[in-house]
Amino acid sequence: MIDKKISLGSLITIVTLLIGAAVSYGTSSNKMENIEEKHNNTVKRVKINENSIVDLKIGVAKIETKLDDRFNRLEELLMEIE
Repeated sequence: MIDKKISLGSLITIVTLLIGAAVSYGTSSNKMENIEEKHNNTVKRVKINENSIVDLKIGVAKIETKLDDRFNRLEELLMEIE
C-alpha cells in the first residue's frame, strides 16, 4: 500500500528539485542569450570585412589601371626614341 502522507523529507526533496530546475533553466537561458549576442557581433564584423574587401578590390583595380596607362605611355616614349 502507498502511504499518501507528505513528510518533511519529501517536501525538502520537492523544493530542492524545483530550485535546481529553475537554476538550470536560468543558466541555459543566459548562455543562449550570450551565444546569440556573440553571433550577432560576428555577423556584423563579417559584413564590415566584406565591405572592406570590396573597397580594397576597387582600390587595386584603380592602381592597376594607372599602372597600365603609365606602362602604355612608357612604351610610346620608347617607340618615339627609337
